[in-house]
Amino acid sequence: MMRPAYGSWVEVGSTERPTSETAERRPLWRRRLLVGIVGAAVLLTGVLVAAWVTAPAPARPRQVVLGRLRDVGGRFVPLRAISPILQRAIVATEDERFYRHHGIDLIGLSRAFAYDASHLTLSQGGSTLTEQLAKVLYLGGNDDSPWRKLQDAAVAIRLESRLSKRTILELYLNSVYFGDGAYGVEAASERYFGVSPSRLDLARASGPRRVHQGGPGVGCASRSATAGQRFGTAPIEAQIVAPDTSFARLPLVAGLTLLLVGLASFIIARRIQRPVAFALAAAVEIASLTLIARSVKVA
Repeated sequence: MMRPAYGSWVEVGSTERPTSETAERRPLWRRRLLVGIVGAAVLLTGVLVAAWVTAPAPARPRQVVLGRLRDVGGRFVPLRAISPILQRAIVATEDERFYRHHGIDLIGLSRAFAYDASHLTLSQGGSTLTEQLAKVLYLGGNDDSPWRKLQDAAVAIRLESRLSKRTILELYLNSVYFGDGAYGVEAASERYFGVSPSRLDLARASGPRRVHQGGPGVGCASRSATAGQRFGTAPIEAQIVAPDTSFARLPLVAGLTLLLVGLASFIIARRIQRPVAFALAAAVEIASLTLIARSVKVA
């Protein structure tokens, strides 16, 4: 007995397979899924590479800080002349993993993202001290968009690869705005407490970075307790770590990785024979070569 099947007559019980046209339809969703995954990966890669390439190079950070202080009549204070208590309090209250990350705090960033997602807000920045320094010295403004966050991170990684933690903290304390026209730690300590930065105690050092209208003491108690719980009694020198120079090669490693991804994308594109797949693979290769060239130039 003969019955029509897939547009042709075949015998009932025949083991003949469907036509090639039908066989091509079945894995179509797999191809679309594969192209979608590759496309999303290329898009994300392109955004990251663009943020890295367009971010300003952190040239001569100390001179930039000195210039900013000169414009407001301030004075640069070396870290040795700043109270160790203040140093530890700033780290404890602003970036408690400062000595353990390399410019980006993934744990803090994850917590900030989870909070924002649960509250449908963008109030939690998750910025490290190094990212804040990058924004103050090279990016400026109050833009907290995801694009600006990526640029902050790019500049922060470069700063961490070139400067020690001690230098980064020193530059931060001399450049941050403490409110009421006080730029830098010396202006803030003199304005609010009438003492030099070397004489700040825990209660004063743990005060809010931007002082409350009720006076500099408002909010100090809770922040002092937080700072005391976090940094304990270990000397600040024990927390200082040397700069991780391996991060200087991060763009090169990322570029070489993308190069391999691009080659794999070309292999996939040849297999599925889709123009869009070839275009995406070419985009990955271009991005990888751009990143490699940029890293070699910076190095």
